Amino acid sequence: MEGSDGSSITLISRQEGFDYDFVPPLDSKYECAICLLGLRSPMQTTCGHRFCKDCIFNCLSESSSRCPVDNTPLLESDLFADSCAEREILQLKVKCPNHALGCSTVVDLMYIEHHTQACSCQPVMCPNECSATVLQKELEQHLTSQCILRVTRCALCDQPFTFNQEQLHLLSCSRVTVTCEMCGAMMPRGEVPSHTTESCPRVVVACSYAEHGCHHKMTRSDLDQHNEQAIQYHLQLLSSAHKKMNAFVSDLSRTVGLIQSPYGNFSRQPSLRSQMSATSPIPENHSSPSQHDRNLEKSFGAYGGTVSLNDRSSLTPQSDEFGNEINKLELQLNNLSASETKSGSKIPNTVTHQEIILRDVSEKTVDLNQRMLEETIKLSNLSKRIEEVDAMVEVQLADVTGKFCNGEYVWKIKHFSHLCTELQNKPGRVLHSPAFYTSQFGYKFCLRTNITWKSNEYFFTLFIHSMQGENDDFLEWPFSGEITLSILDCGPNVPKKHITESMVSKPDLQAFQRPVVSRNPKGFGYTEFVPLAKLLKSQGGSYINSDVLCIRAVVSPKAP
Repeated sequence: MEGSDGSSITLISRQEGFDYDFVPPLDSKYECAICLLGLRSPMQTTCGHRFCKDCIFNCLSESSSRCPVDNTPLLESDLFADSCAEREILQLKVKCPNHALGCSTVVDLMYIEHHTQACSCQPVMCPNECSATVLQKELEQHLTSQCILRVTRCALCDQPFTFNQEQLHLLSCSRVTVTCEMCGAMMPRGEVPSHTTESCPRVVVACSYAEHGCHHKMTRSDLDQHNEQAIQYHLQLLSSAHKKMNAFVSDLSRTVGLIQSPYGNFSRQPSLRSQMSATSPIPENHSSPSQHDRNLEKSFGAYGGTVSLNDRSSLTPQSDEFGNEINKLELQLNNLSASETKSGSKIPNTVTHQEIILRDVSEKTVDLNQRMLEETIKLSNLSKRIEEVDAMVEVQLADVTGKFCNGEYVWKIKHFSHLCTELQNKPGRVLHSPAFYTSQFGYKFCLRTNITWKSNEYFFTLFIHSMQGENDDFLEWPFSGEITLSILDCGPNVPKKHITESMVSKPDLQAFQRPVVSRNPKGFGYTEFVPLAKLLKSQGGSYINSDVLCIRAVVSPKAP
């Protein structure tokens, strides 16, 4: 450990004498004259007095070098270990420290620590960390039948959960029988999704012909009636869809013909021939590659993309006939390539040119995707910055609200159901409210809450804590006044049924002393303010509205 100046500090553990019930009572000659307990590692002085080793060394280091009994000068060099007295003391009989808990064992002092470690009446903490302390002999029973964090299994679905989560598990257990909210049918909760999507007669569904253009919606029980009444309309939709499909197939066939035309029936394309340059060395029966590519792009553009001879995925699903046509075309191209090699003529490689076009489009697409990714990252960073600013503004607003609330503060706990689950899963977790003041220049307080388990049910706790404020120097301490805590009824009830408790401060309690840290660790309030079940039953009703719980604190300092 280091001090504030960086120097090393060594912490020395000091032990006083043996604090046990001796049998018979301890003789005064074996008592330390400083701690008045049984001598531990006894040291004797030159003046004949006995002390515990740690007691006398601590005394000499903190005061003048004199004997605490007769005030004679005494140095550490005047001390010597009294081994004889130590041996006699260790052979004395003592009661087990747990004798008040039922252990009647009496052993030699030298064996007491060994006995304590194995004593069946030794208090131990529950290994499940449920905060309970039980006797060693009762630990097994506690773990099997009493611990709120023991693992148990659902009698319906056989899923494991901790005992304190039983109520929450039943709210989500797939085997619990529930009622369909739409039709009222009873079924296991796990079957509700399939019932809703497949068979519930009251669920609103779309028409079976929605993909063809019928946008009518009705309950599933009315679907058959709709199909019977709209037979003519559905037939018209199917006929229209069939015509569109035929047109698509026809256009696709013409597109395949365009791919074949430069090397097959060029004479049928006079518009292409007329666009060739008069000075071109290309033979008359071949079209311009650039013009041909534009024709291809125009043909395929109607379908939202470009088709390559090397990529048949967009053609083969339409018809095997198109695949055969492409095979024939590739064979023709191969033959033409062979002829070109033999004759040395320069036939434009339209396929290669198309691949160049596709490669260029692909590169532009990659570049566009990269830009979109960069913009997405910028947008994400901007969103995070906005969230940070929102959080900062919310904190500042809460601080201003708390400072000018004049001692009447309302704490709104949002997402209360999720918070309950989190607090039940973590028994040690607590939640603190933002700070508030009794007046602009008054005392600073905050609220604290968590959930505890007692008497086989959960309770909602509520405490108030004093905090260090900027006005503490001129305020009266300890705080004196009246505090009223309420859980507000936010429902339509008239009159309102607020859950309210009032209390008067007690100046002798640490909770109302001037805080020496940011928030006084000692609070004042109720460990069982209200049963949690009472709040949860009001879900969507009075106390929990829109999953928000409202708590009001009214702090009225006593007039000076």
